[in-house]
Amino acid sequence: MIERKTVGNQVVVDERSARLAANEAVFRAGNELIGKATRGLSDRTEFLCECGDPHCFRRVELSAEEYEAVRSHPARFLVVPGHEDLTAGEVVVEERGQWTVVEKRGGEREIVERSNPRAS
Repeated sequence: MIERKTVGNQVVVDERSARLAANEAVFRAGNELIGKATRGLSDRTEFLCECGDPHCFRRVELSAEEYEAVRSHPARFLVVPGHEDLTAGEVVVEERGQWTVVEKRGGEREIVERSNPRAS
């Protein structure tokens, strides 16, 4: 069972969920570099699965527009179907066949929003 408790108006997440959120943020940062390096080279680009498993290097293929749609939400990540972790503060918001979009909620959301490479 995942421990979440409220301290003041903040939700405190357990260590596992925080670690998974941090792992997802690392893969998102890597995909940002891939996106920049390949911009304009092809209609579709292979991006890394952004699940919380640090040993996962599965890839998903998206168009630039599809990738930008995911990135337009700072708490959303793209994962290979089956790599969703509904016990780690995320919900499925879109299923696209070869890839799924999940969104972090609660304290996990705060972690990934703070590490968003597009935050100004």
